[in-house]
Amino acid sequence: MPLDTLNPPVVSALTAGTILLLQMILMLNVGRVRQATETVFGDGDETLQRAIRTHANLVENAGSMLVGLALLELIAAPTAVVAGIGGLFVVSRIAHAVGLGRSTGVSAGRFVGAVGTLLTGLALAGALVWFGLPLL
Repeated sequence: MPLDTLNPPVVSALTAGTILLLQMILMLNVGRVRQATETVFGDGDETLQRAIRTHANLVENAGSMLVGLALLELIAAPTAVVAGIGGLFVVSRIAHAVGLGRSTGVSAGRFVGAVGTLLTGLALAGALVWFGLPLL
């Protein structure tokens, strides 16, 4: 498909909207825990530290993944590939947030989220190269 006839990156936009909603929920949770623990500044106790890390871990991963996903869609990768990678990223980040939000130790959610995010990143990198090279 010629690049000048591409549709807008709708799947990426939907994924970004979902991730942004999750990010706002996690941000509000940090505020809720700050208020409950009366911690105005700093990282307070373990409960606040866990809330901060849950939010921060999403932020650390979301930007590059969403940019990569939008680029993948813009270079006309199949919609199923874009949706699959985006869906795996969303599910992984929700699992990670739930797992880390409940415990700082090892948990199934945290493990699934971390491994899913790693696999998403590898799949996205591979897909960008795979679908991008022929366009050179």
